[in-house]
Amino acid sequence: MTISESTYRAERARQTEILHKAIETAMQEAAKQFETPMLNAAIGALLASLAESMAAIGDSRIRKQMRQTVDKELSRQVAALIAANRPNSQTIIVDGGMH
Repeated sequence: MTISESTYRAERARQTEILHKAIETAMQEAAKQFETPMLNAAIGALLASLAESMAAIGDSRIRKQMRQTVDKELSRQVAALIAANRPNSQTIIVDGGMH
């Protein structure tokens, strides 16, 4: 089955939004069990999940394309959130290091 580029992009955006909300909700619920949730732990969990998904791509060419897409999209998303003054995490200093 072949779909148009615009249909593909619309469906990807729809699924991305649904999954983003589900992940955000799950992480907020999980964070309730910690007195002070650590941002680096949350990022580490997301990276582990991403790595597992990427490793499941059998074709090395497609995996490489997906990694390039991830790198580009991550940079774009971070820049957009910074531009919107959205980040609101707190930096925690432990033994002189930031976490």
